[in-house]
Amino acid sequence: MKICGAILLALVLFFSVAFPAVVQAHWGAWGPIYVRLLLAACHRAAPSQRIVQFGTQLYSRSVELSVYPQCTGVDMLRIYSILFGAVMILNWKRAQRPMTLMLYAGGLCVLWTANFCRNVIMGIGRYHAQGWTAALVFCVFVVAALPMLLRRRAKPLANRAASA
Repeated sequence: MKICGAILLALVLFFSVAFPAVVQAHWGAWGPIYVRLLLAACHRAAPSQRIVQFGTQLYSRSVELSVYPQCTGVDMLRIYSILFGAVMILNWKRAQRPMTLMLYAGGLCVLWTANFCRNVIMGIGRYHAQGWTAALVFCVFVVAALPMLLRRRAKPLANRAASA
């Protein structure tokens, strides 16, 4: 097994099995840090709006936002990891490439950033949307898993010379 394949396998297993439980178990410590980052982003997005933090809650004149572990996008990352893991098992030889590891990590970053932006928009009181996560996970999964699914078969050099 190549080192990239082992790292990818460990990451997929961690994000699909252990990560939701780790976030839930340590939410008392990580929650206020996540909400503090959210508060800073909300102040940047709407500098004129007064938003205050109390624990894992944000308050303003128009919004009372309670942030729970599920709001951090853990379920979205878990679904993405499970789908990616299934494709990885089906195409194990192609999954051991460094590019696959970079695509998986990039997909995790895109999903977490999109969910964080959704939380910022909720924090400044614009809207609350829940149904978009499935579509986003599917789109990021297709983009990240597409290189493993596409098969490029190049002709050997001897056959190219004979056909020319």
